[in-house]
Amino acid sequence: MLFTAAEYKSMREEYCYYDRDCRFEIAATAFLDSQFIGKYEGIFPKTIPPHYTHGINLRRFEIIVQKVFAAASHAESNNTLTPTHVANLKEIICAVVHWKMASQGGRADLKGNNVKDKWKDETVNTIINAYRKKDLRSFEIGGVRIPTATAFLRFLFPDEYGIMDSRVVKITQRSNITQLDLRDDGYIKDINKNKEQYNKNFNPFLVAEARQLNDCGVLFQDVDEHSNTINSKFRPCDIEMAIF
Repeated sequence: MLFTAAEYKSMREEYCYYDRDCRFEIAATAFLDSQFIGKYEGIFPKTIPPHYTHGINLRRFEIIVQKVFAAASHAESNNTLTPTHVANLKEIICAVVHWKMASQGGRADLKGNNVKDKWKDETVNTIINAYRKKDLRSFEIGGVRIPTATAFLRFLFPDEYGIMDSRVVKITQRSNITQLDLRDDGYIKDINKNKEQYNKNFNPFLVAEARQLNDCGVLFQDVDEHSNTINSKFRPCDIEMAIF
């Protein structure tokens, strides 16, 4: 493994990336349980600050993303897709974009608004097909590039995928796990070679590291979607979060 089991455990438990300013609203639709409907403000790795009454943690956010996509996909299959399904999709997609860009200040709002401005009628089918096929390239809508496209995969399928972020890539490049083409500032170029590297090298590395830790029975302390303390197995997304 790239790090020892103890190091992975410690690094994952120390993960603290959050987005206090992310706001989105999910409305009632067919195929969506009422427990996921409502207004949300603030996404936090574990504990939600007391004054963020509409805040959620990452585990809760994962589930909401998954449920909104599943509801839209089911409705589309039955020819019952409504404008509300579409609105929910747009809300949750922009929330993922905002969360991914939260560390870059005003760019979070800028990138989210860019997705909304470039949204077209065919965008719905594109994003639903991307979900069904787990297709990285098709998640690149409205200015979305590789790192954020991988964030969609991470939240929709956390047991299978993690984010390919420039901060993590610094480690995988030095360790010869990836051979990506990067800009001078370390940003991942949005080219086919790098998209292929995600599927052939980067994500398989995350999967393999998680498998080895789980085979050894290594657990880390986290919280579930209800903020209850749990001892969790490692998923590919947890490997990426630990290295981040």
